[in-house]
Amino acid sequence: MKFEDAWKGIENGQMGDGAGTGFASCGATYSSHVPRYWRDHLIAPVRTIGAATATSLKMSYWFSTIEDSPQEGDPTFVSASLRTSVATAWRDAAPSGRVSMLPFEGAQWRFEQPVSFMQFHLPFELMGMVCASLFGRELTHDHLRMPADVPDSQLCRRLDRIGHTASLIEPTNLLLDSWALILAETFLRRLSSHGERNGHGPFGKLPARGIARVVAYIEDGVDQDLRLSSLAAVAGMSVYHFARRFQETVGISPYSYVLVRRIGRARALLRRNDERLVDVALACGFSSQSHLTTVFRRCLGVTPGEYRRRVQG
Repeated sequence: MKFEDAWKGIENGQMGDGAGTGFASCGATYSSHVPRYWRDHLIAPVRTIGAATATSLKMSYWFSTIEDSPQEGDPTFVSASLRTSVATAWRDAAPSGRVSMLPFEGAQWRFEQPVSFMQFHLPFELMGMVCASLFGRELTHDHLRMPADVPDSQLCRRLDRIGHTASLIEPTNLLLDSWALILAETFLRRLSSHGERNGHGPFGKLPARGIARVVAYIEDGVDQDLRLSSLAAVAGMSVYHFARRFQETVGISPYSYVLVRRIGRARALLRRNDERLVDVALACGFSSQSHLTTVFRRCLGVTPGEYRRRVQG
């Protein structure tokens, strides 16, 4: 595919979830905003995402060779587990499916050995905000079912795709925020007592003045790891309403739009000067030259160096 054709696909929002730029912290230094069982578990996660930041979605990857494992309860997060190995698992003596919810009050798990799994953690406060926006109803813990087996193939595929993508890159805060909204709505529709209600219809488009302010804010901060909450604040609305209305106004998600602008700026810099690629990367909001190369190739089918030679040759 020619890079111009590929670029049209990006502008139309036809991009993979993996086109991240690599800012969200993935390490063992935990902030106060992490699930309790990351700190109190018998074993430590192999990898965590969002551990040292206040990202909306936090993720953890686990591998265990122990048979019995207590799970600390944590009512501040809605958490799901996706088993990635064939080993059988049980939660409080009930057979666990490939997708399981982690009860707010905690649970006792038993595994065949060894077992690997991923966990996805959404702040309950975020779930409540999405619920109010989507259904016009307050969310309490009693409104959510947390079954040991969630036989939902679509949810399983969505978790698997997000987990796989995040295992290949270091996702930005903006990408994690976007995934968080997708999962929050999915959990509410599948597992809450409000899920049978008709959700909010089209949210409408952003007014011209509001979209102009957001676009200007993105242009000024395209070299930073933007947060969805910051963009929503500029527009003067909740995160969920903003994300929906931005999509209806522009035709692509806020994350996709920011990626378009970053790649656009990189193309402009590559056309007009011989600046070092690492400097181009940092000027366009990428964490390193390798991240710029990965995303540029994925989006346009060529590396930044190849693009520069073509347009300057």
